[in-house]
Formats: sequence, structure tokens, C-alpha cells
Amino acid sequence: MTKPSHAARDYYQILNIPFTSSSATLSKQQIKLAYHKALLKHHPDKAATVTQDSGIQGSTFASSNASSSTSNNDARTYTIDEITTAYKTLLDPQLRAEYDRTLRLDRQKAAEKTGDVFHTGLEIVDLEDLACDEGDPTTDLAVWYRGCRCGDDRGFLVTEDDLEREAEHGEIVIGCRGCSLWLKILFAVEDA
Repeated sequence: MTKPSHAARDYYQILNIPFTSSSATLSKQQIKLAYHKALLKHHPDKAATVTQDSGIQGSTFASSNASSSTSNNDARTYTIDEITTAYKTLLDPQLRAEYDRTLRLDRQKAAEKTGDVFHTGLEIVDLEDLACDEGDPTTDLAVWYRGCRCGDDRGFLVTEDDLEREAEHGEIVIGCRGCSLWLKILFAVEDA
């Protein structure tokens, strides 16, 4: 069974928070404020009122996101469940770090398809250069990891599922969970 991609549900977009390398430093208060605004914005009874008010007050997140295509963001209505899931995921530091890593991978794959690939601090290593936990207790899958210079001991994290998805290429590019550095990992697939 494959894990669903988060690309279809961009939690930052749902809460109208721009996803940047500094997203990891968002405070709980900022996320909570964005959550409440999203609930009001997408509530069927409140939506008209919030739309009128947002033109007067504005928000830090909305104004910083103004350069993106607002017609796409405003056209989509999110459910209370989607908003709550986004809030709970981004509020928990560990869940947010994992989600950010997945989101970066999804965006990186999309960029590769269009040819717009640029990775800050890309380093190339072999899979053998990474430390390995033979069995993650939650999934019973092997996990490879490497520390990053940003201080995260497991900044670069690769699972067996990640390797299986990229088996035909023999390489995978992953971003650090805590900063904007990237690692290209080369590996060979052995036939069983």
C-alpha cells in the first residue's frame, strides 16, 4: 500500500500561509490565527462577511501571499475537516517537519517534470554513506538518515518506500527537514 501524496492537499495553502524555508519557524500563535481565519473564510454562513472584512484589514499571510495567483486560492473552498487536519499537522513540530519534507519532495518531483530544478547546497553521496535503522518500529521498514549542518541529526531521511519509488532511476534527491540544503543519493537495486 502506498502512502498518499500531500500534493493534493497543501496545508499551507489551506491556512493561507506561504511555504518557505522559514516555515519551520512559524509560531503556534501564527498558525492558530491562520486556522481561525481559514475557518471563518470557508464557513458557509461566515464566508461573505470575512471576504468583505479581509479587504479592509488584510493579514500578514494574505499580503505576503498576494503575489501568487489569488484566483486559484480563493476559488477553492476547503472543508472544516481539511482545515482542522492542516492546523493539527502544522501545529505539531514533528508532524510539520515530516509534512514539509514530503511537500518539498512532491514539489521537487513536479519541478523535475517541468525542468525547473535548482537545489541549494546539493551534495551527491552513495546510500552506503548514510546511517541505517534496519526496522522503524512503526512501519517495520528500513530508514536511512544523515545529519545536516543545520544541526538536525536526521535532517536527510530516506525510507524504503522512497527508494522503491525511484528504483528505476537509481538516485533520489531529498531536502533537509530543517533547512534548504539538498542531498542526491545514488543507489543500486539488487534483484532478489
